Amino acid sequence: MNLITIFKRLILLDLSLIILIIVAVFFETKEVADFNMYFENDYSNALLIIFGIGLLIYLINLFLLYKFKSIGKQIYLILFIVLMVLSLLSPPNAMDSWLYVLDGLGMANSGAILVLLYFSPIKKEFEK
Repeated sequence: MNLITIFKRLILLDLSLIILIIVAVFFETKEVADFNMYFENDYSNALLIIFGIGLLIYLINLFLLYKFKSIGKQIYLILFIVLMVLSLLSPPNAMDSWLYVLDGLGMANSGAILVLLYFSPIKKEFEK
C-alpha cells in the first residue's frame, strides 16, 4: 500500500477518534461524573477553555497535514508537546473503560503520525 495513503488514513482515523472521544464524554457513568465533579475547580475551567482552543487548532492542523502543507508538520509537533504538558497540569480525572481505550488509540495514532512525519519518506512531501 502506498505510504501517502496510509498517512492520510491515519489522519482520518485521528479525526474520527477525536469525534468519538467528544461524543463519549457525554455518555459517562454516574460514578465517573461524581468523581470528576469532586476535583472540579476554577483552574479546571481555565484548562477546559485552553483545551478547547487547542482542539480547534488541532483540527485545523489535521487539515494542513492532510493537504501536505509544510507549516502543519511543525505545528503538529508543537501542539502535541503543549497538549501533553497541559495534560500533566490538569487535575485528576476518571474515565470509563471505553473512553480510556479511545484515548490510548488516539495517543498511539499520534505517535504513528509523528513517526511518519519525521522518520519516513513522507517528510519529503512537506518540502514541496
